[in-house]
Amino acid sequence: MNQARIDPHRLYIGANYHPHDWPRERWPIDIAMMKEAGFDTVRLGHLCWDSFEPEDGQYDFSWSDQVMTLCAQAGIGVVLDIPLRPAPVWVHRLCPGCNIGAKSGRTVPAVRRYMEDVSDPDYQRYALRFAKTLINRYKDHPALRAFGLCNEQGAGYPSYSEASGKRFQRWLENKYGTIDRLNRAWATQRWSRRLQSFDDAVFPENELERGAPEAWLDMRRFFSDGIADFLIRLSQTVEELAPGIPHSSNHYSGKEDLGFDLLRYSDQFVDYPGIGHYPGYEMNDKAHYALMIMQERLAEQAHPLWCLEFQSGYLGMCSGPKGWNYMQAMLCLLYRTQMVLGWTWRSMLNGEEAFWGGILGHDGYPTANLADFRKTASSFRKLETAGFPYLPQNVPVGIAFSQESQWETQYHTEQFRQRYTDAVMQAHRALYQLNLDYNMVNLRDMKKNYRVLILPDHVIMSPDMADTVRQYVKSGGTVIMTGYSAVTDETGRVFDSPMPGLLSDVFGLRVAGFLRAGWPDMDGETVPSEKTVRMGDSIIRTQLAYTEQLELHGAEMMAAFEDGSCAVSLHAYGQGKAFYIAAEASQALIQPLIMKLLPDDLLLLPEGVCGRRIAPGKLFCVNTTNQAKTVPLAGNAHGWISEKDYTGGMVLPPFEAELLVESNE
Repeated sequence: MNQARIDPHRLYIGANYHPHDWPRERWPIDIAMMKEAGFDTVRLGHLCWDSFEPEDGQYDFSWSDQVMTLCAQAGIGVVLDIPLRPAPVWVHRLCPGCNIGAKSGRTVPAVRRYMEDVSDPDYQRYALRFAKTLINRYKDHPALRAFGLCNEQGAGYPSYSEASGKRFQRWLENKYGTIDRLNRAWATQRWSRRLQSFDDAVFPENELERGAPEAWLDMRRFFSDGIADFLIRLSQTVEELAPGIPHSSNHYSGKEDLGFDLLRYSDQFVDYPGIGHYPGYEMNDKAHYALMIMQERLAEQAHPLWCLEFQSGYLGMCSGPKGWNYMQAMLCLLYRTQMVLGWTWRSMLNGEEAFWGGILGHDGYPTANLADFRKTASSFRKLETAGFPYLPQNVPVGIAFSQESQWETQYHTEQFRQRYTDAVMQAHRALYQLNLDYNMVNLRDMKKNYRVLILPDHVIMSPDMADTVRQYVKSGGTVIMTGYSAVTDETGRVFDSPMPGLLSDVFGLRVAGFLRAGWPDMDGETVPSEKTVRMGDSIIRTQLAYTEQLELHGAEMMAAFEDGSCAVSLHAYGQGKAFYIAAEASQALIQPLIMKLLPDDLLLLPEGVCGRRIAPGKLFCVNTTNQAKTVPLAGNAHGWISEKDYTGGMVLPPFEAELLVESNE
């Protein structure tokens, strides 16, 4: 087998490289510098379709052949992206159907990247023709490590063009079969919107207004299906032409104005999960969002994650605090990462990303970032001999993730004032603080068993989702669900039965109403107020903007608000337990429940230190702060990275990591 392919017991480090931006005489220098830094992988090809195919059917592989050969000679493997976006100008000229239609229906010029409709059949014909040509040329190349399924699929713009509108009508007809079923699903009796045929259906959004929520939800599903179907076709093309060669994708499924429902489709196109990792330079919500989305990309897959793009500098920033990028790479290892490829090798001289900091500066000499990446490469070589990449076998917690709930909350902002991703992040933060592994799961297709399942703001609840929760609890599982959950069915219609819809009996209660903390501020945001919650002997003070009024029908009160009303309830159902939090998702209320339910799984470390027991007797710790932290030890341990011995405790310097191998001596 080609030695450049993936070894499951190795860690990979490298950079994104754009040789078509630089003179040919520079290429050997760059490859030699990467090799000297300890890099073993480079990502090539992204965003440059017309460098391979400058005109329809006319190919130029001379430049990529040369770079691939240089990489092979240096022992550097290549993740070769199949760059189908942005489409070349000539594709837009030959395929008018792929051009984006604005909300007015007017075609807009492709002045930036990602301004093509990938669901257009003519675009796909040209794109897949090029993909097949590229795959066939390099599938047996000694430098090839893997293929990339294009760049950031899901980013871009929805197309409201006439051609897209016709496909939407056919999509609706395939889904509903009859116009009567569509009318019922879309509640078209409201405001005189009844349709006589599928040809009457139009996109429920234009330059003036947004239409009914039920229709808008289906429109988001339509755009999602178009992107996912194209990714599946591209994945199948790779697998048919190059069987056994890995592939990955740093898609952008969570993009709020487009995106797609990853967990619905991940089994059909994901091989090695991929991501672009841009946490910023503080352990704030941005950094935690990046970690949370890593878990969504992993879904319940067996393979580790590849950071196909990994922050080097930032937009308008050459570099961050010394050691930050190293710390982030070590932190990513705890979140099941195998590959880290810096964005970007060299700061670009022109274009929209001209001032995005690279590992090298604009002049081709190292920036402060190179030291962090060199150090990461050295640590990777040590850690891969000690059990990395880390892939936990028994993940204790699942978090139900629902792209449809995100869309629903995007529409009904007057009701769901906590952003859906913020709600999921509250659950993430609770588990992060306790150093617990978790998986993101799709309630329509949950593959593994978990001791605790968390449903944060899971607005949409379909019968199959509800059945997953019901059977899980009945069989002995423990579920924690927050307010805002199970409010609408799969069409977006509010339940006319007791809420939480379809699950009121499982939780043993009825949501009788809710209260807001106060009037919205001038920006339309509800200002939270401090709430006091008594849970057992503990008093929890937290900021909440939304609380629910519960009627308990079999459930018992586990925690109370200061006015005596139920804050957290518990209902025994079948062999399991169903906890309900009568508020929006809140770390302060989720975390103590997790501590109560999983006491033997907790790993309590000094604040700012993240860690996992990656194997018996092996503790991996990362200091995410700029202050030294002392990690207590029960006995003796050897530091795998530092090669130091520790007794009774270890002082972990700022932004440092260590693998402690414990000894009984």
